[in-house]
Amino acid sequence: MRICVKKHYRELAEFVRLANLAWDELLSRGEFPLFGDLEPLARHRKLLKRIDRLLERSFPGIKPLSDVPPFFLPRWNQWPRSQWRQLHAFALVRRVFDSLMFLTRGTGIAPVGAISATLFLQLRKENGTTVRVRDPYEDFLAALGGRDLRRVRSCAACGRFFIALRSDQKACNLRCANRFRVGKFRRKQPEYRANRKFRERTGLAAVRKERRRIMALHEALKSDPDGNSSR
Repeated sequence: MRICVKKHYRELAEFVRLANLAWDELLSRGEFPLFGDLEPLARHRKLLKRIDRLLERSFPGIKPLSDVPPFFLPRWNQWPRSQWRQLHAFALVRRVFDSLMFLTRGTGIAPVGAISATLFLQLRKENGTTVRVRDPYEDFLAALGGRDLRRVRSCAACGRFFIALRSDQKACNLRCANRFRVGKFRRKQPEYRANRKFRERTGLAAVRKERRRIMALHEALKSDPDGNSSR
């Protein structure tokens, strides 16, 4: 089953990895700016180079636009042509990241939803004709088609996106799964201590399968406003 899931979600998984470039920046450097906050010639110059280099090296099948100005940026005409590809590479990662953030956090809230994203219409002359160049964000949208998007999740430990191979998978890898379990255990320690004190006070042995139901019944009896504890 897992092999089938991997095969069915292969194209989408590639864009999930792409969006995690933004998470890498957020977790290591604490920033992945919005379009309006981007400073290509100053503060974020190294960021743009890193994203473009990683895209070229790790995602050779994904080609960001390079021959069209970055119209999505304020003061787009100020950026040199040599930086166009870097800006489009960043824009692709930013758009996929925002889309996956919506999918992993928005779809669980309401049965329907929407997010707006920019598509770029690029034209190029070839052999005396004018042709359209496909925006790679369209490939991401196509990869979403025919997939159960509930499998696209955000790791409970680190936040990175991943494709869940199992319906109960909460973390992106074994290390994060262990961190998640440890964190969950620590958060529940007060409950565990209360359960222990209850068993010691009542003399009841630990019950595995029915423990939660018994504890819930005990709490309900304690909170009964009429004091009818004999039910």
